[in-house]
Amino acid sequence: MSLLGGNDLKEQQKINELELKINREKQKLDKKLTRQKILLGAFLVDALEKDEIHGLKEYTAKELPVFLTRRTDRELMKDLVEELGGVMKKEDCPKNEYL
Repeated sequence: MSLLGGNDLKEQQKINELELKINREKQKLDKKLTRQKILLGAFLVDALEKDEIHGLKEYTAKELPVFLTRRTDRELMKDLVEELGGVMKKEDCPKNEYL
């Protein structure tokens, strides 16, 4: 009986090690994706500040308020939207949570 229990223990230990490895890989991927998003955001902010891409400011000012669904995100980005010439309209805000 102890021989079978020993194999079960080894198998469970192997499963635990594999799950740990999977979780580490997921964390690495999450960090990579977050870094990509940050760099893309920095790139777009730079383009907005330099006004290098025709229509980007207008598009961002118009579409960003619609894209943002969380009240805290809308509060965070309100000044930027207004600086670009946009407005956080009541109808853009989900459930009429106007700022």
